[in-house]
Amino acid sequence: MQILTPETPEDFMHYYELRWRILRQPWGQPLGSERDALETQSWHRMACVEERIPVGVARLHLNNPEQAQLRYMAVECDRQRQGVGVALALELEKVARLLGASEVMLHARKDSIGFYEYLGYQITGPARTLFGTIPHSEMRKPLR
Repeated sequence: MQILTPETPEDFMHYYELRWRILRQPWGQPLGSERDALETQSWHRMACVEERIPVGVARLHLNNPEQAQLRYMAVECDRQRQGVGVALALELEKVARLLGASEVMLHARKDSIGFYEYLGYQITGPARTLFGTIPHSEMRKPLR
């Protein structure tokens, strides 16, 4: 498995399609809902086992100079629990350190909390409920 930065329009097509299919389609959300206004101000990574075809994707952006936010982590269902998400999170934590951030925060769905706790994140409070049905918890991890 390689962790790559999407570069070409084709890379981004595969990247966003995976993000939509895992994070939005199951809740009836339209194509395009997997993107937001911060895409061009963010650092994107994709985990690939075949030539530039992602099996996992994630994004990082800065909320302020000290705090980075990990968002849109999505891993193919048949690749979960195989280290794909761990590799993506650790790569983006490295990016956050290089950018000078002292902390990474995220909003985790209930079924992902254990995964992020394994990586050293701690729940700091509730976060918004996505689509009115998916509660999230805010989690933070200091970077050393």
